[in-house]
Amino acid sequence: MTPTPRRLDLGVGLIALGAVDVVWPDIADLVDVVEVEPQTLWQGAHGVRRRIAEEPLAWLRGLDRPLLSHGVGFPVGGTTPPDPDGVAASARSALDLDAVHWSEHLAFNRAGDRFAGFLLPPIQTLEAVDAAARHIATYQERLDRPFLVETPTNYLQPVAGDLRDGEYVASVTEAADCGILLDLHNIWTNERNGRQRVDDYLDDLPLGRVQELHLAGGFETAGFYLDAHVGGIDPVLLELAAAVVPRLPSLRAIIFEAVPQSVAVLGADGLRDVLTSLHALAEIPPLPASPPGRGPGVAAARVVATPRRRTADREAELLAYTTRASDDLEMRDPGADLIRALTDEGRLSLLVADHEEELGRML
Repeated sequence: MTPTPRRLDLGVGLIALGAVDVVWPDIADLVDVVEVEPQTLWQGAHGVRRRIAEEPLAWLRGLDRPLLSHGVGFPVGGTTPPDPDGVAASARSALDLDAVHWSEHLAFNRAGDRFAGFLLPPIQTLEAVDAAARHIATYQERLDRPFLVETPTNYLQPVAGDLRDGEYVASVTEAADCGILLDLHNIWTNERNGRQRVDDYLDDLPLGRVQELHLAGGFETAGFYLDAHVGGIDPVLLELAAAVVPRLPSLRAIIFEAVPQSVAVLGADGLRDVLTSLHALAEIPPLPASPPGRGPGVAAARVVATPRRRTADREAELLAYTTRASDDLEMRDPGADLIRALTDEGRLSLLVADHEEELGRML
């Protein structure tokens, strides 16, 4: 394997997506590090046993690469705590992988006793910041390895009085004293759909906390740009990443995030092209050190001038709408209809996973 220049101690890698083992011999020389979504590999119907199945675990351990654990089931961005058993199982999986660090989404999928079956965007209030910091602490207490939160995708329009996207993430990570998984495709998606500009978002962040960078592909649908993880990386996003990487003094890994369909779309040659472009990013030297600090306005945002609905009520309303338990929304937003459609797809996928054998007998 040709090593990445040691600007990044972990280097360049990709998600251990389905079918990557088929093309592994053709791309292995360009992969320094592998990221694993353990919940997708848990044993039994929809991971009921909550342990990584033996066959994929053995394959991953045999790669002779550093492994990262990236959670996709027990997010930390809501006021309802993540399932304690799920957090414990996620920690156990990270240990099974001997993960260098582990991470979860700054999103929510539960509101009280209701489950969305899809990651929903956080309600960006100070109440939510405090809750997220508590939830992150439950992860940190389970495993003494660096814990990161991923910058979220949000298809909703900004709400007056809420924290800006970047200052919300900054407030959470500083309150929790955790790292940041900067998903540049997520925040570029947010800008393209009418939220905070990427430059302003980055100015709000404590960039010294960024240890991992995600890049991905997407496409436009129904008037939105979708964080779909399909296909290669847009050249505009690569150009943006080239300007961002030098600003990340603690960056350790750059990861290509994709769904299994991308193996078929890109093939081995396409994956090699993507990974080669990430190696070029990894070679960009950091900017000279500057005094630590975060963007302006974060502390000031702690003053909310008008009475506001409880964060939990807003979460419950959004979850009820996106799961079709209700058609009520205080503020109509086309993004909520997109999230509703995506939630339909996510819940259908869970249904299929839970009843794969029964459905197979019916076909």
